[in-house]
Parts: sequence; C-alpha cells; structure tokens
Amino acid sequence: MRANLYGLTATGRPRDIPALALPGERRILMLAPHPDDFDAVGVTLRFLHKNGNPIAVGVARTGSGVEDVYCPGSTLAQKADLREREQRRSLQFFGLSDESLTFLRLTNDAEDQMDDSAANAAAIEAFVAARAPDIVLMPHGNDTNSAHRAMNALLAQAAGRLGRPLVVWLNRDPKTVAMRADLYMPFGQEDAEWKGALLRCHDSQHQRNLRSRGRGFDERILEVNRAIARDLSLPEEYAEAFEIRHYNLV
Repeated sequence: MRANLYGLTATGRPRDIPALALPGERRILMLAPHPDDFDAVGVTLRFLHKNGNPIAVGVARTGSGVEDVYCPGSTLAQKADLREREQRRSLQFFGLSDESLTFLRLTNDAEDQMDDSAANAAAIEAFVAARAPDIVLMPHGNDTNSAHRAMNALLAQAAGRLGRPLVVWLNRDPKTVAMRADLYMPFGQEDAEWKGALLRCHDSQHQRNLRSRGRGFDERILEVNRAIARDLSLPEEYAEAFEIRHYNLV
C-alpha cells in the first residue's frame, strides 16, 4: 500500500476522491461513535459502495441525544434501542445489508458517551482485527464531542497493537474544531437531496435540531458540506472532507 494511493501528493493539495481510482477490493470500515455518524459522510460511502468496496459498519450504542419530549417516559436503554432502529433504517435506505452493521456494546460515561477505557480499547481492537479493513472512516478527533475523541484514541491504540497497514479518513462534521483537508468528495443538489433523506432517517436527531437550532439535522450537516465546498473553492455546491492518518505503512 502506498501513501499516494490515498490522496497525499507532493504538493499537499487536497485530492478529490473519485480521482484516486481506489481499487474495489479495498475493505472499508466505518467506525461511528454515535448512530448517524455514518450518514454524515453518506455521499462518500455511497461512492465507495458503487465502486465495489466492501463496507462494514461499527456503531457505538448510545441513547444520548434523544430528548425526553421526543419519547416521554423512555429509559436510557429504550432511547438507545430507538437510535439503533434509526440506524438500521438509514442503512436499509442506503442499501447495505443488516449483516454489515455491528452495534458495539462499549462502556459509556455519565453522559452515555463511549469513554476511553481499557475495556473499550480491547473491544475496538478485537472488532478492527476481525474486520481487517484497509481504510477506516470516522469523525475527526479534534472535536468538541468526547466520544469522537475517545474513538480516535482507541483506534490509534488498536492500530499500534495490531501492526498491520491501515489508512484512516477522518471527516469534518459540525463539531470539528480544525483539520486539514487531504481528500474531498464533491457533490451537487441531487446527491444533497438523497443525503438529506438519509439523515432524516434519524428522526430523533432531526426533531431535536428543529427544536433547539431552528433547522433540521439534514440542513445542519449539509451546511457543513456547503462550507467545505466554499473553503476549497469547488465548482460544486457541496463536499465532504477528510484528513488522512496512516498507521504501519511500509
């Protein structure tokens, strides 16, 4: 595996993902600290899916983000069940089989966010070893969300122990503080409408955003995609962006 296959160039300029000509046999793993993190990069994942790349998805189980007003009287476990159903619905809409999805039963903190614990480190290492991905997609660790930071730390530990080559694409989302854009996936209005429908499968998050921010979950994510396209001066209206991190490349 060579670094330039994954978008790093001598000039350091960002590359568009379709130009990589990524081989279809490269195995993809999406590591999601929350249900809906998959959907935040749905256009990139759909491109890879159409490219023939096998995709596995690991999602940390959590009931965080589900307001009491949305499901009055529900326990935290019931809220987590709800978010599982929303994720399964979105992947069905996307076109992945249920067998591609694993809900990771990790230890969570007081906010029901996965934590950086020894038990979670062992679970992530075992999961990554079993899936043996070539590329991992996940939210960036330079982020205000503690679960995003924890998942990045745990993957770094797992990669170091496993010792096999691994390339990680860290994506920008609304809570990313700062990152370098090494790769981008440009898209237009038709793909944006498809992505909006994918995001709205997470109705608990969509309704929470409407109540707390005055705009839906779909529009919140798509506004980040508009900002990425503007920042990169792209002709397309939208883009998803990734920073690349390499482990054990030779």
